[in-house]
Amino acid sequence: MKKCYVVLACASLFAACQPKPATETVASSPSPDYPYKIKNPDNWMIDTSHANTMTALNALKAYETKDTVLMKKCIGDSITFSYDGGVFKGTNAQFVKMAATMSTGITTKIKVDDWEAVVGKDVKKHEWVSIWYTQYNTDMKGKKDSVEYLNDMLIKNGKIIKLDEYARHFKMPGK
Repeated sequence: MKKCYVVLACASLFAACQPKPATETVASSPSPDYPYKIKNPDNWMIDTSHANTMTALNALKAYETKDTVLMKKCIGDSITFSYDGGVFKGTNAQFVKMAATMSTGITTKIKVDDWEAVVGKDVKKHEWVSIWYTQYNTDMKGKKDSVEYLNDMLIKNGKIIKLDEYARHFKMPGK
């Protein structure tokens, strides 16, 4: 009889230790009390389609390798390009020509550090890709230079229509 009680006690203990299905739901946290107010805070989601990321990275690779054919495929019919010291507004062909002129006589290597593609929650009204990278240049005389960049690219219908470039110049080690 004692053996029966031990078996029942073990079975009861085992049943008591079984996990119960969770019936509680996690409440969404309210928006923090930001020090600035905007119409739609936190109104972005990560773009998981990867199409915009591919367009942005292909455009950067086209610049690095001087591939004007690939670059033309990545740029919209017209583009606005804001860069360190100026703004360019023009057609696809004008932009590609300017990019080719800027890189004449320079060997460029790019090391990408990170990227992020986001889409506005308001029916994909805005689609952006941000890329953080370091660009290493060597001119025809062998002089080396490097610059850290952040590129923010507005994508519409799979093409870049706006490019905002932010540069951080710094001295190369050993100079």
